[in-house]
Amino acid sequence: MNLKKKKLFLWSALIFAALGTTLGQSAYDLHFQGLLADIEGKSISNEPFELSVQLKTESGQEVLFEFNSSTKTNEEGWFGFTISEISRYLLKDGEISETIVIWMEFLPNENTKWIRNGDDFMVTYTLAPTLVDNSKQLKITRMEGTELMIHSEDHLYVFIDQYPFAYLTGGFLVTDKPPITNQSIADLQHWLSPDDQDEEGAASRGVKGGFPSGGYYKKN
Repeated sequence: MNLKKKKLFLWSALIFAALGTTLGQSAYDLHFQGLLADIEGKSISNEPFELSVQLKTESGQEVLFEFNSSTKTNEEGWFGFTISEISRYLLKDGEISETIVIWMEFLPNENTKWIRNGDDFMVTYTLAPTLVDNSKQLKITRMEGTELMIHSEDHLYVFIDQYPFAYLTGGFLVTDKPPITNQSIADLQHWLSPDDQDEEGAASRGVKGGFPSGGYYKKN
């Protein structure tokens, strides 16, 4: 972990422990920011692709919410999406107590160059309540079990994935006081942006034989 991320982790842990934001019955919005880069760490700029997002039950048998969109990265390789009132899928008997799976599938279209037909891939996270110091908090976990680093302040959770997938570096914002501000999104992008020393090719992005390890899997 580089110095910037170490400082952020310590700061996050202290604030998170001190504030102890309790999950109430407020409506929570979720925003995802992703940075696309090739296996050499070069940003994939102004590139179109098809994005499919689903929320599923923990068992994976029921789709709670889904959308499909034609998406394009900006000049720096960023893209994002928002799911309004995601809290409704976490509720049981009026309290946030359910675990849901956030499922993302990246597919090429006729103008996509960075992935070919058949190379589409899926990434999944779980969003769940957890008990910390006798109060319910939120956590997001990668599919292989690694918890995302968290920063919490008044009405805002920030979740940062420290271990990029091939192509994708991502993080989440969750708030009970929407809308999520442009400044919060800019801060998240700053925290997610790799330092120069991290952009050392495939090895630094968890890639084995052209595909990432730990959390990514190709569509069958």
